[in-house]
Amino acid sequence: MIGDPAPRLLVLVIAPGPAEAELLREALAPHSGPTWLVEAATPADSIRRLATTHADAALLDLRASGRPDLDALSRLTSAFPALPVVVLVRDEPSGVAALRLGAQDYLAEDAGDGRLLSRALRHAVERKRITDSLRQLEAAVRTMQLGVSITDAEGRIVYLNKAEAEMHGYAIEELLGKDARNLSPREHWKALPARELEHVTKWKRERMRIRKDGTRFPVQLMSDVVTDAAGRPWGLVTTCEDITERWRAEEALRDSEERYALAVRGTNDGIWDWSVKEERIYLSPRWKGMLGYGEHDLGDSPDEWFSRIHPEDRERVEEKVQAHLQRKAPHFEDEYRMRHRDGSYRWVLSRGFAVRDGEGRPTRMAGAQTDVTDRRAYDPLTGLPNRALFAEKLEEAFDRAGRRSGYFFAVIFLDLDRFKGINDALGHLVGDGVLMGVAKRLSGCLRPGDTVARFGGDEFAILLDRIADADDASLVADRIQRELQAPLTVDGREVPLSASMGIALSTTGYARSEELLRDADAAMFNAKRLGRTRYQLFDAAMRERMAARAQMEESLQRAVRRGEFRLLYQPVYALASRRLIALEALLRWRQPDGRELLPADFLGIAEASGQIHAIGAWVLREACRQMKSWLDRSGAPDLCLLVNLSARQLSRRSLTDDVAAALNESGLPPARLRIEITERALEATDSATAALTRLRATGVGIHLDDFGTGAASLALLDRFPIDALKLDRPLVALLAEDEAPGLVRSILAVARTRGLSVIAEGVETQAQLDALGVHGCDQGQGFLLGAPMAPDDAGALIAPSVAVPD
Repeated sequence: MIGDPAPRLLVLVIAPGPAEAELLREALAPHSGPTWLVEAATPADSIRRLATTHADAALLDLRASGRPDLDALSRLTSAFPALPVVVLVRDEPSGVAALRLGAQDYLAEDAGDGRLLSRALRHAVERKRITDSLRQLEAAVRTMQLGVSITDAEGRIVYLNKAEAEMHGYAIEELLGKDARNLSPREHWKALPARELEHVTKWKRERMRIRKDGTRFPVQLMSDVVTDAAGRPWGLVTTCEDITERWRAEEALRDSEERYALAVRGTNDGIWDWSVKEERIYLSPRWKGMLGYGEHDLGDSPDEWFSRIHPEDRERVEEKVQAHLQRKAPHFEDEYRMRHRDGSYRWVLSRGFAVRDGEGRPTRMAGAQTDVTDRRAYDPLTGLPNRALFAEKLEEAFDRAGRRSGYFFAVIFLDLDRFKGINDALGHLVGDGVLMGVAKRLSGCLRPGDTVARFGGDEFAILLDRIADADDASLVADRIQRELQAPLTVDGREVPLSASMGIALSTTGYARSEELLRDADAAMFNAKRLGRTRYQLFDAAMRERMAARAQMEESLQRAVRRGEFRLLYQPVYALASRRLIALEALLRWRQPDGRELLPADFLGIAEASGQIHAIGAWVLREACRQMKSWLDRSGAPDLCLLVNLSARQLSRRSLTDDVAAALNESGLPPARLRIEITERALEATDSATAALTRLRATGVGIHLDDFGTGAASLALLDRFPIDALKLDRPLVALLAEDEAPGLVRSILAVARTRGLSVIAEGVETQAQLDALGVHGCDQGQGFLLGAPMAPDDAGALIAPSVAVPD
C-alpha cells in the first residue's frame, strides 16, 4: 500500500573477531537507511544468535587467512538453509566454492565498500525469495494431479509435469520437444497461429486425447497465453483434466432422465417434482388428470397442490412435509383428500423424498400421488366396506337421528372366536377363505339398508338402520349366531365357526359415533370374557363397570409414577429340616385411605392396560435389590428369591432383558432367583417354551405356580424347562381331608422322576402340614409357617440358624 513503510531487514555480520565485525557494520551503516538493522557476531556465537533471533541475511567474512574457513559456511547453511548468505573472500575460486556450499553471492574485491555490500545483500535476499518461490511452484506443478504442459508458439512441448505424461501413457522424456498435436486424434488437429495468440488470453474447451496405446479418452483443456517482457505471446500454459468419469455420469444421467420421462408418461401414478428453492412445482399430466384437469390447466406454483387439499387435512400434510424437509422424518407420506374439479373430494396417497445440497439443505422434493379412494372405501379381501366407509355411514346415521324424532339405530361389533388358532393351524390362505366366507354369511343376515364392514383382522362391524328397540338388534344377532354355527368348508376342510358380539344402541344418547363404537367393542369383549359364542348388550351396569375400570387404570398410572407399591416377603421352608430356604416377594398397593390392595384386585386391569410391564419390572428390581442386601449382611448360603410373573409379562420379548437388568443392577447371582409362572401362561405352548428357554439361559430357575387344579397335564411338564412345582391351595386343603391323596401321590412321583422340587402353598393348619409330611412333600409355605412380612421383619429371619418353630 502506498505510504506504508518498507519492511525492516535484519542483517547479521559475522567476522573472525569483534573488531572486524564492527568495521563491516560501520561500512554498511551509511547505506543501510531506516529499513536496515545490522548486528555483529563472531562465528562462535553466530549459530546461537541466529537460533534465537530472526535474521533476513548474513554477511560472512572469510578473508582472515589465506585459505577461507569454508567449514564455518557449511555449518551456517546446514543449520539455516533458508537464510541468504553473502561471503567475503580473497579470490574468485574461494567464492565459487562458497556458492557450491549454499552461499547466495560473494565479493572478492572492494569488500570494504559499504555501497557494494548493501547492494549484494539486498540482491541476495531477493534472489533467495524468488528461488524459493520457483521451487515451491515447480514442486506444486510436479505433484498436482492435473496435467500441466507448456508449448512454444510452434506448438512444441517445452515443459510437462508427471501427471500430464502418465495420463497419456508416456514418460516425460518421450514428449519433450514433440508436437503437442500428436496427443490428439488427427481429425481434431486445429493449430492456433502465432498471430492469433495476440488476441487470446484464455482458452477453455473439451477434446478427445489419444494415449500411447491408441485408446481415446475425453479431457477438459484450459490454456493461458504466455508473453515475453515486451508483451509478445510466445506460447501456452495448458492444464489437462481427464473427464472420463464425468462423461459417464452425464451419459447415465441422460439415460436416467429418459427413463424417468418414459416412466412418468407410462405410470398410473401422478408425479410431482417441487423445486423448493425456486418455489416451482412440476405436476405430471396423470397428476392433473386424477383431479379432472387437462395438461395445461394448472400452473407451476406449489399452491396448485396445497390449495386443493381438504381443509381438515391441509395442516397435517404441511406439517409432515416440513418434518421431512427439516430432517425430522425419513420421508414424506400421507393419505388425505384432494378436491376434484367437479367439487368432490378424492382420497390420495402421496409419498416423497427431498434432495439436499452439500450442506444438507433441501433443494428439491419429488414423489408420486396415487388415487386410493376405492381402496379406502372397501376391504380388498372380502369386498365389504372398510372402517373408513363404515365411519362415514355411521356419521350419516347420527345426522339422521339428529334431524328425525324417533329414528334409532344400533351397532354390532363382532369378533370371530379362536381365529388365530385357525390361522396358525391351517395357514393364512385358509384363514383368508374363512374371512371371505364369514363376510358372505354376514351379508346374508342383514336387512335392506343395513351395512356390514370389515374392520381388520377377524373383526366386523354392523350398522343396523331404523330399529325400534333392542329386540330388533337381538333378532339380527340371533340370526348371525345361527348362520355361523354351521361349519365352513374352505379348501376341502371343514372349519368350525363361532363369534362373540357386542351391541350398542343409539337410544342410550350418544354424542359421538366413536362412543357408540367403543361401547359395542366393550360389550363384545365382555361376551368373550363370559365364555364366547354369545352376544352382550351394552347397558348402564356395563357403563358403570367401564367407568370404574377407567378410574382404576388412571389410579394405576398414578401409582406407578408415585411409587405407591410395596413388597412383602413370605418364607418358604424345607419341611423335613424346618430350614428357611426361600422368600417369595408379594406385591401390595397402598391406598390413600391406608388400605392395601392384593394383586387379585388390580393385576387383571394392569395386564389389560399394559401397565403390568412397568409394575413387573419394578418388582424384579426391588426384590433383587432387597435380597442382595440381605445376603450381603447374613451370608445365607442357599437362600433363594421367588418372584411371580403374569402370562402377559411372559409373552413380552423384552422380559429376558428386564430380568438381566434387575440382576445386573442389584448384583444378585442368577442362581438365587426363581421365576414363578401360572398354568395359564402355558396356553400358548410354542411361545411359552421359547420364553422359558430364554429365561433359563440367564441362569434363573423356573417354578410352575398353582399346579394341580388347572388345565395343565403332567405330560406337559416334559415340554417346559421347569425346576419346581407349587401345589395349589385347594389341593393342599383337600389333602388334609384325605380327599385327594392319589392325585398328590401322582404329582410327587412324577416330580421325583423328573428331578423337580414340590412346594405346597397355603399351609394353614397342622393337619395339612402333617399330611404333606406323610406324602413326602419337599417344601412348604403358608400362614402356619409364616405370614407375609415387611422387609425388616423378613430380614430378621435370614440367618443360618433360623428354622420354623415346631
